[in-house]
Amino acid sequence: MFKKIRDKVNEATQQGMARGAQDFRQHAEQFRQAAAAQGYDITPQLPTPQLAAQALRGLAADPDMAAFMALPPEEQLRQQQELQAYGTELRRLYDTCEPATLVIRALEPTGKTIAGQAQYTATLEVTRTGGTPYRTVTRLIAPQATIQQYAPGTRHEARVDPADPAKVAVFGPID
Repeated sequence: MFKKIRDKVNEATQQGMARGAQDFRQHAEQFRQAAAAQGYDITPQLPTPQLAAQALRGLAADPDMAAFMALPPEEQLRQQQELQAYGTELRRLYDTCEPATLVIRALEPTGKTIAGQAQYTATLEVTRTGGTPYRTVTRLIAPQATIQQYAPGTRHEARVDPADPAKVAVFGPID
């Protein structure tokens, strides 16, 4: 009797996996075509068991991301949209604003996470090209694994909005 139940469970599992793989291939092809229409060559790959195991290990090592993944889908989407808006503003500043350098003078966690990434309040000393240094405070969102590169005293590439010098984006560290 247990063998029959086990066999039925195995059969249902195999059928479910086959349907899931078929759905994935269909959605992957739609994504590939949409990316190609925008000039990108991206082909999603079905995750292997090893990749899935690696992702789960990563979640275990990152409690903020694990907490994010446990949120209801609506809240996950809201936070992803908030993070996307932050990234869009960084891109705007990088593409259209003045280059500058800065030194991080203080970095304080706000206690808030957005899509598994911690939010910080950063006190910056900004130097625009040919200008005198000034201080400003900005929001910084970064994964826990990379926050050490923003330690107080580190120098970074930056962009400053000339219309509002308090709008500063922090980019890569400068040696």
